[in-house]
Amino acid sequence: MTSQFLKVSCRDCGNESTIFSRATTSIACDVCSATLTKPAGGKAQLIGCTVVETLE
Repeated sequence: MTSQFLKVSCRDCGNESTIFSRATTSIACDVCSATLTKPAGGKAQLIGCTVVETLE
């Protein structure tokens, strides 16, 4: 499985962000500071966002 960038939408405010699918740190929304992802030892676990698009 390859790593990729994902365009995600925050569930709280709807702001869209681009994240790395294998992020090793927690990622927060730039607008409302809600936690979007947390590290899971490989692929980042999406907890506060939904995937809008997979970028190549």
